[in-house]
Amino acid sequence: MKRTLRNIAILVIMVVSMALIACEKEQSCSLVVPSESILVPMPGQSASTTFNSYNIASIGVSSKPQGWTVDNIDLYTGVITVTAPSTFDNEEEMNGTLTLVGYTPTGKEKKISIYVAILENKDVDYSSAPANCYIANQPATRYKFNPYIGGNDRALATESIEILWQTEEQLIKYLDLRDGVASFYIEYAKDDDGNILDKLTPGNAVIAARNSEDEIIWSWHIWVTNSDPTADVITLNDKVVMNINLGADCNSNGANDSEKILGSYGLYYQWGRKDPIIGPESWNFAENEDGFMYNENGFIQLFKYVESTSETGSLAWTTANPLSIVKGNADNDYDWLYDTHDNNWVEGSKSEQDPCPAGWRVADGDTFLKLTIAAEDDNMAWEEAQKSYGWQLLDTEANTKHFFIAAGRRNYLDGRLDIVNDDFTRPIPWAGYYWTAATNDNNGVAMFFDLNTETRTWNAFEANRAMQRANALQVRCIKQ
Repeated sequence: MKRTLRNIAILVIMVVSMALIACEKEQSCSLVVPSESILVPMPGQSASTTFNSYNIASIGVSSKPQGWTVDNIDLYTGVITVTAPSTFDNEEEMNGTLTLVGYTPTGKEKKISIYVAILENKDVDYSSAPANCYIANQPATRYKFNPYIGGNDRALATESIEILWQTEEQLIKYLDLRDGVASFYIEYAKDDDGNILDKLTPGNAVIAARNSEDEIIWSWHIWVTNSDPTADVITLNDKVVMNINLGADCNSNGANDSEKILGSYGLYYQWGRKDPIIGPESWNFAENEDGFMYNENGFIQLFKYVESTSETGSLAWTTANPLSIVKGNADNDYDWLYDTHDNNWVEGSKSEQDPCPAGWRVADGDTFLKLTIAAEDDNMAWEEAQKSYGWQLLDTEANTKHFFIAAGRRNYLDGRLDIVNDDFTRPIPWAGYYWTAATNDNNGVAMFFDLNTETRTWNAFEANRAMQRANALQVRCIKQ
C-alpha cells in the first residue's frame, strides 16, 4: 500500500513538474535583431534586416519615425523590411527608432528597438580588396568587406562574425552578415554633452569570424582614424611610406601634447603575425597598464599572456587565438613560434599574414637605411628633447626630416609594455622600434632609435637591428 501511495505521489509530482515546464516554455520568448539597425542607401528605398525569435506568434509595430513604413515582417524567414521616406515636406525624419512588439501565443509581449536611417554617405566597399586591416576614416558611413576571404585569398568557412574587441564601447556599430557580405557602421563622435562633432571617435577594433563549430578561423583589424593614412605619406629610399603608425590616429610631429603623443602610438605586432596588440593606457606608460578594450557586449576584454609551447607556438593556434601574446621561446631564439622560424612576412610582396591595408605592406629592410638623427637634434638640451617622445629623423639623401614616435615595445620575455631600451649596461628611456619584413638569421629586423635623457652620450640609431621575433613593435606600412 505504501509503495502504491509513493508511486502515485511520484506520478503527481512528475505531472505537476511537466505542467510547470510547459508553462515556463509557453511564457518564455525571445525576439532579437542581431545588427540592431536597418540602414537605407537613399530616400525612398527599402532595406531589411534579419531577426531571431522564439515562441513569438505575431509581431506588431509600436512606433516608427515619421514617414517610414514597415513593409513586411516575415516570421517564417525572419526578415523585416522597411522603406524610407522619399520626400521631406511634412516633417519626415532621416533617422529614428523603430519599435516592434512580439506576442507569444498567450499574449505575453516582447519589445525590441531598431535604429533606422538613410545613410549620409555612400558605402565604402572593401569586398573586392581583401586584407587583414580595413581603414574607417569617414563618419556616418557603412563599411563592407568579404568575411569569407582571409588575408590575400584564403577561403574561410565563416558561419558568424563578432566584435572581438574594440578600444571604445560602440566604436563600430551595427555589425551584420548578410548575403555573403559583412558590414559595420561608424557614427559621428559626440562631446560630453551629447552634441554631435564633425569627426569620428578614433580607435581600433578586431572582428572575428567563427565556423560552424564556433571556432575563430580568422580576424580583421578595423582601423578607425580621423587621418587619411593612404594620403598622408612620405618617401624614404624611393618607397612611399605612411606618415602614421599602423593603428594610430595621428602623427604628433613632436608636439608636447599628451593626447597627440598617445594618439601617435598605434598598435603593436609580433614579427610575422597579422594580429594587432593593444598599446598603453597612458601616454607616459604610467603603471605599465594596457589600454582598455571592450567586447561586443561592452564588457572589459583582456589579452592573454601565454608561454610558447608545441601547441601555442604555431601560426594555426595564434590565428585561432588573436587575443594572445605568445612569450618568447628561449630554446628557439625567443621567437613566439615554438620550433620553426617561418617567414610569415616577406620583403617585396604582401604575405597572407601582412597586417597592413590592401595596397600596402610591411616595410622592406632597406626602407629606413638613409635615416639618421640630425646633429641639431642630437645636441638638443635633453630637457627639451624629452618633451616630444620621439625623434625628427633626417633623410640624408633628400635632406628632409620625418618624425617617428618613440612608442617602445612589448618585451619578448613577458609581453609587458616597455618604453625603454632594455640594455643591462645602459637602460635608456624612450626607444623607438619599427619592424621591417627583413630577417637576420632567426631574428626579425627593425629600425631602432633611442633618446638618452640623462646624458647625451648614448643617443643611437640603427636602420637594421636584429630583434627577437616575440617582441611586439610598431609598423609603418609602405605602398605596394
